[in-house]
Amino acid sequence: MAECIVCRGEYAPGSPCPRCHADNGPWEIWRRQRQEEQGGLQGLEAFMRPHLYLPLIITIHALGCSLIGLGGTWAGIRPDFQVLAVILTVCGCLLVTYANYEARHSVREQMLLAPLRRGWRAALRAPRTRAILIPALTILLAFLLIAGVVSSHLLRELLCWLAFEPGHCKEDPGGFRERVTEALPLILMVCSGGFLVSFAYSSSLLLAVRYAREMNRELPLPLFLDDNRLAGVVRRAAEQVLDRTDGTVVHLIGARTLSGLPVQPPQWREERRYAGHWNWSDMERTPDGGIRMKAYIEENCRQVETASGLSQTQRIVAIYTVTADPWGRIRQIQRREEQH
Repeated sequence: MAECIVCRGEYAPGSPCPRCHADNGPWEIWRRQRQEEQGGLQGLEAFMRPHLYLPLIITIHALGCSLIGLGGTWAGIRPDFQVLAVILTVCGCLLVTYANYEARHSVREQMLLAPLRRGWRAALRAPRTRAILIPALTILLAFLLIAGVVSSHLLRELLCWLAFEPGHCKEDPGGFRERVTEALPLILMVCSGGFLVSFAYSSSLLLAVRYAREMNRELPLPLFLDDNRLAGVVRRAAEQVLDRTDGTVVHLIGARTLSGLPVQPPQWREERRYAGHWNWSDMERTPDGGIRMKAYIEENCRQVETASGLSQTQRIVAIYTVTADPWGRIRQIQRREEQH
C-alpha cells in the first residue's frame, strides 16, 4: 500500500484513493522520475543541486574555519573544547542539511497551512520566516554572550574554570576592552560555529521551500485546501466511527426492577432504531487548519403529558460536534441533546 499525496490515506497504486477519491497518478510519476525521492546520497545531491550545493560549501567552509581556529585563533581554550567545537560545527551543518532534506514534504505542508492557521505561533512556523529568524537569533545570542561575559562576574569565573586553560584568565579582569579581549577566543569559537550551522540550516530550508513549490505546480494539492473534499472525508469518517451510515442509532436498554423485590443488576441489551440520516451544518476551520462540523439528528420522538393533562409530542435532537485535523483525521466527537 502507498500513501496518498492528498489525504495521507492508504491506497493501491494505479487506483484512486478510497478515502478521498483522489487520482495519485501524478504522484506516482513524480516518485519515479525525481532523484530527490530516491533517498540516500543520490537524493541529497539532487536536492542541493539547484543552489549549487550551497549547504555543502558552507560545511566545507565550517571545516576550514575550525582548522584555522585549532591553529591559533582559539588559543587559550582547552583542547577538548576545541575538538568538541569542530565536531559540533561540521556535524551540525551536515545534520541540519539532511534534516531539511528529509522534511521537504513537511515543509510543503507548513507552507500551505500557513494562510489557514491563526496566531503568532503560526507565523513562526512558516518556513521562510524560520529561514530568516534562525540566523537572527544566532546573532542575538552572540551579543548576549558578549554582554554576559563582560557584565557577569559569575559567568566569567565559570568560563575560566570550564572552558579556558589554566593561566589564561587574569586575576584583575580590568575594564570592558580587557574583558572582551580575554573572552575573544571563546566568542570567536561559539559565534563561528553558531553562524555556520544556522546558515547551513537556512540555505537547506530554502532548498526545501523551492522543492515544495515544484511539488505544488505538478501534484494535487493537499486535502486541507479543498473544503468540500475535507468535509466529505470527515463526514464519512464520523458516520463510520459512530455506526450511523445506515441511518440507525443504538440505544442501551436495561430491564427495570419491580418494587418490593430484591434489587437485581439490570440486564442491558442493544436496540437499533431508525432515526434518519444526519443533517450537517456549521462548518468552520480551526486555528491549526483543521475543521469543526456539527451534525443534527432526531433520535427519539414520544408523547408526554403536560401539566394541564394534555398530550404533547416531544422530540429529542442529538447534536454531534466533530473536530478533525487538517488531514481529516478525527480528534474529538462531542454529543449533547436538545428537547423540542
